[in-house]
Amino acid sequence: MESLAAYARPGFTPDGVHPDVRALYEHTSDFEMTLDATWHRPFRLGARLASRWTDRVEQLNLPGPGGDPKRLRSDLADLAAWAAREDPREEPRLWIRTDTRTDDGVFVAVYASHVRDGERFVNIAVPLPGANLATVLRMRHRGDGIELTTDCPDGGLYLHTGAGAFALPASQRFLVLPGRDPAAPDPPAGVDRYDADVLARQRIRLFGLPLVTVRYAAVRE
Repeated sequence: MESLAAYARPGFTPDGVHPDVRALYEHTSDFEMTLDATWHRPFRLGARLASRWTDRVEQLNLPGPGGDPKRLRSDLADLAAWAAREDPREEPRLWIRTDTRTDDGVFVAVYASHVRDGERFVNIAVPLPGANLATVLRMRHRGDGIELTTDCPDGGLYLHTGAGAFALPASQRFLVLPGRDPAAPDPPAGVDRYDADVLARQRIRLFGLPLVTVRYAAVRE
């Protein structure tokens, strides 16, 4: 995003966010990221099968059960000119994350925001064949880091198709903290927590059950 200041509201003060966490959002391409994923029962078999498809389309391409961590390169683009014609959300930016080892796409999304009742929400669209997967998240303080959660007005995960938009029985929560914070999440396998500028954890639930936990480490290049 251009500036975290756009999310200021009563109860959320961007100046209270640690500089490393803020830099990850405002200067994203300055960071190299590593991630791993833990798939939870009873979804492990489905995740193993789905990973063949995600690897082929180079989207939502998390490591499957037992898979190795992935190191990512970030490429970003401002889509303002395109958005004036095609996207009603504010200041959309394309973020492409690529596996540095294989050069395969891992995650491609258009990040933007919208305002409801004076509060700005993160609004993310993930292109899929014939559809978009969208999520709306509220940003709030967690120590001097950030928590993002679908537990908010408009929050949730949605599948947008030619037939309309459908709310999915899923939720997610991100915790993003400076790497040296004792409360920071565990890093991905093979990463020393003290080498990371930022550590993050993403938890996704489906039908109220834990689906996957994704751990991230971000290091300034």
